[in-house]
Amino acid sequence: MKKFAFIFGALLFSSLASASLFAHHGTGVSYDMHKTIVLKGVITKFVFANPHSQLYFDVTDDKGNVAHWATEMSNPFNLEAHGHSRKELMGKFEPGTAVTVTGSPSKGGTPVVLFGKAVVGDWCLCNDPRGGVDDVPDGAGGAPESR
Repeated sequence: MKKFAFIFGALLFSSLASASLFAHHGTGVSYDMHKTIVLKGVITKFVFANPHSQLYFDVTDDKGNVAHWATEMSNPFNLEAHGHSRKELMGKFEPGTAVTVTGSPSKGGTPVVLFGKAVVGDWCLCNDPRGGVDDVPDGAGGAPESR
């Protein structure tokens, strides 16, 4: 009986532990990975923090309406591993700076995109560990939408 209780407990623990490991990694569930959009706006905030860095920016439409957007980026360790320091990114993504962000939109229709690339002036954060691109990828739903 003790052996059965031990095996049952071990199975229960491993199933709960594995569920929590997969709970956060639902990128394909949250974002439309077959669609790419391009957003032009002005940076309001950059957060260099775990679990994911975040870039917040405002996009103004043709009628003057402002939408507050965010993009989910890689964690700081991955950004640094690809040669980007906190100081560099905080300087490039300074509030008030014009930015063009390319990414996969939220499936829920919320103003959030999964980061693909960000262009500030003549500088681009294009080689993001999450698959950032130099150009819009082929097969990503055709031509990118601009907003």
